[in-house]
Amino acid sequence: MHFNSLLTAAVMVGSSVTAVMAAPQAAAAPAVKYMTGLNLGTNTKSGACKTQADWEADFKAIKVDYSKGLNYQWDHVKLFTTNDCNALDHAVPAALKVGMKIWAGVWAHDGNKFNAEKGALESAIKKYGDATKWLAGINVGSESLYRKEMPAWTLAERIYDVKGMVQIAYGLKTIPVGTADTWTSWEHPDNKPVIDAVDVVLMNGFPYWEGATVAQGLDKLKEAIAKTKAHTGSKPFVIGETGWPTFGPKFGSATASKANAQAYWKAAGCYLISQQIPFFWFSAFNEPKRESVIEQNFGVGYSNRVLFVDFKC
Repeated sequence: MHFNSLLTAAVMVGSSVTAVMAAPQAAAAPAVKYMTGLNLGTNTKSGACKTQADWEADFKAIKVDYSKGLNYQWDHVKLFTTNDCNALDHAVPAALKVGMKIWAGVWAHDGNKFNAEKGALESAIKKYGDATKWLAGINVGSESLYRKEMPAWTLAERIYDVKGMVQIAYGLKTIPVGTADTWTSWEHPDNKPVIDAVDVVLMNGFPYWEGATVAQGLDKLKEAIAKTKAHTGSKPFVIGETGWPTFGPKFGSATASKANAQAYWKAAGCYLISQQIPFFWFSAFNEPKRESVIEQNFGVGYSNRVLFVDFKC
């Protein structure tokens, strides 16, 4: 497939199929506003799917309690799925009530899964009125290239598919569509079709997983940003995930502790704010039902929504 030419996308609208002609590279990409956000899972601390009331409690804790005493506000969250646990159907009404914006994730690695996720996104757009009131942006896939879940051209095709549905069929031209991946994926020459397809580049960077000390963390993050931007040009840029775990085994020279999570925030988080680089910190709360000890303890707050990181800069 040649992505420099016009793309014909079959977009499902209600029960009919509409052929949409899009010139992805010629059209002006939606602007990406500065935002401070947190990544958020779909399960409660018991492992159950979150209800609308759970989402509302999450959003209130983030927007009110986490933002207390700050000169900025946590008013964006990034979700990894639209369909699992009926995430969007429960989260959107809660977001509208609290005044939270959602960056929605659409899993893309499996065709059937992708169709279900895209369908859940479409359903929310149709059901909850003006989507610009709750939808900040969309990720199609999360580290799909890093995990080698699919070829770049397949991911690019699915990004164009979602763009056709959202921006053309539903006229939401201000909603950017991208994907999140590592700097190593963004710099790989085979992945250029994805760079061409996205409106926005989201980079996930974890100095902890590079085995760095917390003192090296900011420099490692800056290097990852520079390497990503060197290969993605003028595309709008967002940090999709970064953070530091509070408990678990060492990884190289990296030590998980609350002190290091705080130190990494003071260095990296405050740097991103000072440079007005949009970002989603990982993550809002500890998740005790995740598989590994490290994954369970990547939150800036306990699983009961009590914050333990000082967000002041």
